[in-house]
Amino acid sequence: MNPELIEFFQKNASAIFALLGVISGSLLTGVFGYVSKSRETKLRITEKVVDRKLLAYDNLIDFIGQIRTMVLLGGRDGERELKRTPQTMIGHQEFSDFLVSFSSMRNSSERWFSFGVKREISLFLDYVVSLKEVVRTASDKQLQEIGSLIRYDFIEFAVKIEDSAHNFINKDLLKLDHKTDRKWHKYKQDETIKKLDETRFFKLRETIDNMFLEDT
Repeated sequence: MNPELIEFFQKNASAIFALLGVISGSLLTGVFGYVSKSRETKLRITEKVVDRKLLAYDNLIDFIGQIRTMVLLGGRDGERELKRTPQTMIGHQEFSDFLVSFSSMRNSSERWFSFGVKREISLFLDYVVSLKEVVRTASDKQLQEIGSLIRYDFIEFAVKIEDSAHNFINKDLLKLDHKTDRKWHKYKQDETIKKLDETRFFKLRETIDNMFLEDT
């Protein structure tokens, strides 16, 4: 090494080490600052995602409450239980309001739901769309009677959606990875048909159709 350079380092060693200390300290501060800022940013993003998921969950629970709410019709049904019908089927206006509420909940919240929740909601949508088409010419009184026959369908759908909602909140709440949400969100067609055929509505289609014939 050049003797003049060695002499320079010897005379200015303390200053050089001090400068190196300042540079090292600045680099470490910058690294720690970056890591800390990145962590804070991730925490803020996580907090916002969790807030959105919790809101979606609350909206879903409110909707489940609408599905399972029953209204007494008076008297007893064929199973000797108090005769009840889903509040949704008290009349066509209530049914239409329910479908609007269903659509609103899906549009505002579905993007935050897990695959399992979306699948159960899609199955219920297939059910109510089929039901709506069959009862569109029924009177409000007939609608109530049909509701009393199939009320357990509403209860069972509410339970299934609620179970999937609890899985969503227990397992997916803190996830930032939405890969599962990109899965096909419906049951396969043959499985959908099988599940719908197991409902009271589909099993009692002939009875329900005859209810309209009796008044003609």
